[in-house]
Amino acid sequence: MVVMPRDPARGLQHCDNWNSKPTRFSNIPDAVAILFLLDLVCLSLTYAAVLYPIQTRLDIWNHTQLAVLTCLQTATSLLLLYAAGSYRRDGLVRFSTAMIPLGLALGCSVALMVPVMHVALGAIYPDLLIYRSISRSATLALLGSGITLAAGIGVRLAFFAMSRRGWFQRKILVIGTSEKARYIFDMLSDEKYRGFSDLSFLSETVLGGQEIAPEVPEEKIIKAGDRSLFEIASELRVDGIVVAAENDALLLDPLLTCKTVGLPVLEFNSFIERETGRVDLRWVDLSWLVYSHGFEIRVMDIFLKRLTDLVVASIMLWAALPVLLMSALAIRLEGKGPIFYRQTRVTRGGRTFELYKLRTMRVDAERHGAQWAAERDPRITKVGNVLRRFRLDEIPQLINVLRGDMSLVGPRPERPVFVAQLSEQIVMYGLRHNVKAGITGWAQLNYPYGASVEDARRKLEYDLFYMKHFNVLRDLAILLQTCRIVLWPEGVR
Repeated sequence: MVVMPRDPARGLQHCDNWNSKPTRFSNIPDAVAILFLLDLVCLSLTYAAVLYPIQTRLDIWNHTQLAVLTCLQTATSLLLLYAAGSYRRDGLVRFSTAMIPLGLALGCSVALMVPVMHVALGAIYPDLLIYRSISRSATLALLGSGITLAAGIGVRLAFFAMSRRGWFQRKILVIGTSEKARYIFDMLSDEKYRGFSDLSFLSETVLGGQEIAPEVPEEKIIKAGDRSLFEIASELRVDGIVVAAENDALLLDPLLTCKTVGLPVLEFNSFIERETGRVDLRWVDLSWLVYSHGFEIRVMDIFLKRLTDLVVASIMLWAALPVLLMSALAIRLEGKGPIFYRQTRVTRGGRTFELYKLRTMRVDAERHGAQWAAERDPRITKVGNVLRRFRLDEIPQLINVLRGDMSLVGPRPERPVFVAQLSEQIVMYGLRHNVKAGITGWAQLNYPYGASVEDARRKLEYDLFYMKHFNVLRDLAILLQTCRIVLWPEGVR
């Protein structure tokens, strides 16, 4: 929706309370950022408090060495918590769901910290026995995981206690009461959003629009009366305004008044995109997609992305070589047929390439033509079930990355027959081929395996969000969070 002044000749001289004393609007910090900061402070202080009294027993003889160890363990813990999905919105709903990423992070911490301390810190401090000895490094790593567990549980107990008291609740004023407003109400009433938003709705007549039959609960609708938008926002002390009106011609003056005193004003599509991490195709219009910020790909970004692909794929392929060989042996022992499976897929610019995978289905799996894998698909072999569960069948795709056919991060490549079908049924589906296909991606983190047109449409929404907000740091973040998908498989087929 394009919001325009209803009467441009009026200018800005009629802005609500333009000459009145500005109201200070305080935006509630994001709950995820608060949880991260709590973890950072609590973990670092707990590590220091536990290690300081016993530093001489650990063969640590000065405060610099202790500070290096504390910072390293804190940074590693935060990195693993992030990789395990501890800072995802759906992990902040219940205490039980928040404990799952904590358990995953602890499971990896010892395996990661032992070589880090024995190799990295051992090279920096070759005289310290605590790092020269693998057994002592393992003991220190176990102590660190215990500290992480205690601090993590304490932080989450405090976080959920604050959340129940509404400390992180944002007050949002939605202008509009019809279909779009109802969509926002239903979306933020979902379990993973509940408790973080306090919604109020205001008729779009406050911006000069027409009265429309409300579709949101009556008790959530604010009666404007003679008050201006600025006065209503000030009285409610809202943290943001969302324009979800059905009318195209609305007054901008009241919105500008609010925005110039620090109150965020968001258009409907931008708000949905920010809250969900996807471009909602049900509502999006081409003008918003064209004029909104995003889709900026710089030469340096392309260079860094390719460099990251080459370095990380080489390291991963070398590290995964023993697993690849054991998987190949298991496939060979299970029965006849090729170990590797080649399949034509589509990547950037509509170019096709041969994608490599470990074979997980029977040799005659597609004798009746191409089809999506189904849940508990009978074509999948016993070894194939294990390989798919932990995504081990995708290890050979690292070769595709090194060849330049794919990237580590990007939209998953589809087969030409499915691309042709989906392009006819889903608007803007071809846009996903404007970037290189990837082994993992934003859609894979946020949506399970898809085997229908509706699934493909939803994954396209996440792919468009990734393309719109692409940068190398986001790629690295997606790679880290892919660890959660491998260690805690969901929706595998």
